[in-house]
Amino acid sequence: MGLLLKQELFDEGKTAAYKPFLSKDKLLSDQWMGIYFNDSPVGFVHTLIEPDTFKKGGSGYRILNDTRMNFMLFQKRSLVRFEAEVFVDEDYRLRNFDFSLSSGAHEMGVSGKVIGEFMEVEIDSRGKISKKKIKLPQEEGVILANIVSPFHSFGELKVGKRYSLKVFNPFSLELESLALDVTKKEKTLYNGEEIEVYVVKSDYRGLEQTSWVSPEGEVIREETGMGWVLLKEDASIVSRMRNNASNKDIELAELVSVPSNVELRKGVNHVRIIIYGVGEGFDLESQRQRIVERKGESKIIEINTEPVDIEEALSLPIDEMHEFLEPSDFIQSRDDDIISLARRIVGSEKNSLIAAQKINQWLFKNIYKVPVVSIPSAIDVLKTREGDCNEHTVLFAALARAAGIPAKINVGLVYTGGRFYYHAWPGVYVGKWVEMDPTFGQDIADAGHIKLLEGDINRQLDIVKLLSKIKLEVIEQR
Repeated sequence: MGLLLKQELFDEGKTAAYKPFLSKDKLLSDQWMGIYFNDSPVGFVHTLIEPDTFKKGGSGYRILNDTRMNFMLFQKRSLVRFEAEVFVDEDYRLRNFDFSLSSGAHEMGVSGKVIGEFMEVEIDSRGKISKKKIKLPQEEGVILANIVSPFHSFGELKVGKRYSLKVFNPFSLELESLALDVTKKEKTLYNGEEIEVYVVKSDYRGLEQTSWVSPEGEVIREETGMGWVLLKEDASIVSRMRNNASNKDIELAELVSVPSNVELRKGVNHVRIIIYGVGEGFDLESQRQRIVERKGESKIIEINTEPVDIEEALSLPIDEMHEFLEPSDFIQSRDDDIISLARRIVGSEKNSLIAAQKINQWLFKNIYKVPVVSIPSAIDVLKTREGDCNEHTVLFAALARAAGIPAKINVGLVYTGGRFYYHAWPGVYVGKWVEMDPTFGQDIADAGHIKLLEGDINRQLDIVKLLSKIKLEVIEQR
């Protein structure tokens, strides 16, 4: 009995999913939080928690989340909406969920249900359904990640308490670790009154967040080190953010870009830079990019682009690098429409490099260049025919793989207009790896592309660890 009681009241380091965030003493919660970026209102989060009786028997909780953001990205207004409905049983464990993310013409939906030891997930891309089965941890519960924060209220807190749990991220379709620490109590002003609050620190994918929680368990403020702040506010205050009534429009791209000390010449094919703020675990070396010197916290990187001999390129189909020919959750290279388009673009061409160049130029000419805040899906891009570097790259990878060309995704920085912006571009294997850029129409990506990591969406999300931390200096170019 003692062991059971200890488990029910949170074994150290483990927790039963939603238990810290739902309390039977508080049967109904309706909370609004304003989202601010560098003191400018850009959106809101509305979370409703209520008891629920399930159709197939049993009872628990229903959690509704509606998150909306409205901001400028590359001089274009971006409207983003995240909606989620989560059902939790009376033992606080995730039962099933539905979530959707929409941004302009781009939409994606993910639903899931827990059956035994597994979560069965369905991904809806433009009406085309793909499925995935994920084995769940038995000792830890699972919660669903929100676009901004996975929690909005707490049960009883104690200073020194630590929670370790798993989060299902509907953007990466993976289970990820989240650590929460109740660090201290302090006094703060809220609605003109001084109240005592708990300070809760969280670490999610290397992104640190601080929450100030009232004795009743309500989160009254959350913030990251990158200028994002959530404030508990009255619904009438938050609702004005629907249309972003603020006169201080913030250009997000500028704030997360990296300034350059020099202007890079067009078509540059060699650069040497000193880069600061990139720790271990990133992909700084490749066929075209290498670390030539390490100096304390900095690294000197050299990037060279070399012409590719068409005559040396492999013939299609390529029977190497099989892992880069397989489809993934968002690179649906075996979709009938993608296979059909790849065949039309490539035609009877057997030279892998020429075939990849044809795909690259088709994307450059046929995909409208527009910033999008969404999860890039090849099927979605094929339907909308618009997007930024992420959409260009994910469709390129799907088309190349469908044509029998191994392809991967690179993420890093690209130089344009005096600054380095976060960017994605593909690489193809044609006997050796060749990096291209369908967003800029470059059949060989110039040396203004600095690779930081490579991989599908789950790996790409690690880029958040570097935001606002990177500094660089160009010391040589030609």
